[in-house]
Amino acid sequence: MKSFIAIGIFGITAISNAETLSFPSIRIEVEDGWVHSIEGGPQASPEWGDLISIYHPNGNGILKVQFYSTPSLVSKDRLRNMTNMEWSTPLVWQNWGDNSGYQYDFWERVSFFRQWWLANDNGIIFIVYNSKNESKDIEIDEINEIVNSITVNKP
Repeated sequence: MKSFIAIGIFGITAISNAETLSFPSIRIEVEDGWVHSIEGGPQASPEWGDLISIYHPNGNGILKVQFYSTPSLVSKDRLRNMTNMEWSTPLVWQNWGDNSGYQYDFWERVSFFRQWWLANDNGIIFIVYNSKNESKDIEIDEINEIVNSITVNKP
């Protein structure tokens, strides 16, 4: 029994090599080896958070995340309007961790893009992932895990 518990604890320790990136508006879980950079948000508009770029040095793409604070919950229709997608383009409401919203994939020349427009009680999270088209599937599972881990800090 003692060896089973030790194996269980070791297994949990081996799996949890994630790091929490904390910012004024949000927290994001990333696996070891991923790095980030920050560009300051617009100084004239305090509602906008910093633009956070997350990537793996040996990866194929980059994930960009920006939070926008709202005074109240954003409706599905209002968030759908913010996507700027034609209404004929089907977008399905999805849950991503503590957030809900729309996701859309597209290709432009030799690049793959995945965009998210996610809302919660405190605001909207705008997210874009782009990579080379031929290698889009290489790190998409990790990217989805990162997006799923985003937590908005309570005001």
